[in-house]
Amino acid sequence: MSPQYRAGMASKRRPYWRTFGTPTSLVLYRTADGWRYAVHFTGPAGIAHGTLAGPPPSSEPDIAQAALVQKAEEPTHRRPDVLWQAPDQPDWWTGTVTVAGPLPPA
Repeated sequence: MSPQYRAGMASKRRPYWRTFGTPTSLVLYRTADGWRYAVHFTGPAGIAHGTLAGPPPSSEPDIAQAALVQKAEEPTHRRPDVLWQAPDQPDWWTGTVTVAGPLPPA
């Protein structure tokens, strides 16, 4: 493969964080084993979900919410502002992303 061809291929690649859409909402819930989460994206649509590694299940919700906002920032390289709603179920919180933050330079 020629160096020119290889250089052309590299320039067409997008940074991995450009493959994620804009975060729109966050879901956080406490289980006996830890805090579980889901981050919903649009454009392209998708969901990232898993377990928060940091806060123990006994921690206060605001600590887990802050950890989730940081977790949502990792794949997108954007710092979202989140408005958390009052829980309508025990140990279950939802947040709406009010500002997704600017896209980083490519």
